[in-house]
Amino acid sequence: MGKDAPSPPPAPDYVGAAKAQGVENLEAARATAKLGNPNVYSPYGNQTVTYEGDIPTVTQTLTPQAQETLSAQQRVQTSLANLGQQGVQTAQNVMGTPFQFGGPSVQTALDTSQIAKMPVNAGTTGQEAIMSRLEPSLARNRVSTETQLINQGLRPGSEAYNNAINLLGQQENDARTQAVMQGLGLDISSNAQGFNQALQGGQFGNTAQQQALAQAISSRQMPLNEITALMSGSQIQNPQFGAYQGANVQAAPIANATAQQGQYAQNLYNQQAATANAQNAGLFQLGGSALGAYGMMNAAPLMLSDRRLKSNIKRIGTHKLGIGIYEYDIMGRHEIGVMAQEVEKVMPEAIGRHHTGYMMVDYGRING
Repeated sequence: MGKDAPSPPPAPDYVGAAKAQGVENLEAARATAKLGNPNVYSPYGNQTVTYEGDIPTVTQTLTPQAQETLSAQQRVQTSLANLGQQGVQTAQNVMGTPFQFGGPSVQTALDTSQIAKMPVNAGTTGQEAIMSRLEPSLARNRVSTETQLINQGLRPGSEAYNNAINLLGQQENDARTQAVMQGLGLDISSNAQGFNQALQGGQFGNTAQQQALAQAISSRQMPLNEITALMSGSQIQNPQFGAYQGANVQAAPIANATAQQGQYAQNLYNQQAATANAQNAGLFQLGGSALGAYGMMNAAPLMLSDRRLKSNIKRIGTHKLGIGIYEYDIMGRHEIGVMAQEVEKVMPEAIGRHHTGYMMVDYGRING
């Protein structure tokens, strides 16, 4: 008969592989925890890691000196906290009282009552002082001029007399105008000086008001600042130990390997089945051209007679070469012949090979 088709591979045990993978993952996690968390012995103290099942316990123990330092820091921190509580009470009292400012008020207007007044008309304020001295001088000069004109023979009402008096009047007007301008300049300067003094006085008052306000705000904020300073002071510093952690340990990829093994077995089965199909096709083609059932002993040379192709084998006689003569089924037919494996032992030159690898017998030679 033809070459038997290979048996299909068994289905991979995916459930078992998944369970095995879970076990490997758990073991990898345990190994990770133990490898990544060693016991630590430092100048500050010791850190040891123990396990109760899969639950780790980290124990940190300080050296006597480190423990004493930590206790001292805690006492200082406690004292500062107590002071902070006192400060909180003070701050509550301050914050519970509405803010009131009793300092000087802001000056929004200037006191100009003491500023030198500007002249309302000629002869006031600064001008008055100048004119009080100028007018007597002008009067004396007019009397002297009139007397001099009369002594010169000029009579009042004459043209020469009137011209001289008119010229004198112009000179008097020029003197008065100059005096008015001087007095006006004095009045303006005095007024500006008084205004600047009043302005400086107002600024001084506002500056004092701002300083008083700043002092009041500082007094209100002081308890809060004291609490902040106390609570932000020296903090307790614990000795540093390595944190509990671990490196990753990869578990054996059992599930993936199982899937790959199943795929490999399936591919191998497919290849073997394809090879068997091809070989059987060649054998049946060759068998179709072979001689019929009986009389095989005198058939044409080089016939397929490999024991691996035969079934229902029964010995019915002995060949002259001392080997058996059998009846059997081969490729769907019942035939009589010899076994190629037995011929090979007594007459190897009568054996040939089919391209599929099966053995063939030259019946003409063994029967000659």
